Amino acid sequence: MSLEIDELRAKADEYLDLARRQKAELLNYQERVRREREDWKRQALDDFVRDFLPALDAFTWARFEEPTLMESLRLVEREFHRVLSKHGIVPVETENQAFDPARHEAVAVEERVDVPAGQILEEVRRGWRMSDVVLRPASVRIAKAPPAT
Repeated sequence: MSLEIDELRAKADEYLDLARRQKAELLNYQERVRREREDWKRQALDDFVRDFLPALDAFTWARFEEPTLMESLRLVEREFHRVLSKHGIVPVETENQAFDPARHEAVAVEERVDVPAGQILEEVRRGWRMSDVVLRPASVRIAKAPPAT
């Protein structure tokens, strides 16, 4: 009987040791994945910021080279759009679009007979998306049909 108990204890100790090793491996794996994610985020942010440095340079150029203010602003805006586009970040479409609550935020409604109800009249604030994900909806004014008389 004592021999069976000793064998069972040895087997239990073996399983306990195995469980401890597996737990340690899991914790090490989780820590490694956490560090890798941080490294990836840091690298992605580093790449993104490096891409934006030319846009910042455009501000410096505009200040010291003294082109017209509008030329400077257009240059800086083009540079920002280029960098955002390079990273898949593009404006939400509003021109000639019907209102879509998934991509647009109505900030004003105007009664119009010359435009279909729900048509976007004006973009008040640009919206942005990355692929199919809306980062910020476009704020828009939309048309509504006048009340029936």
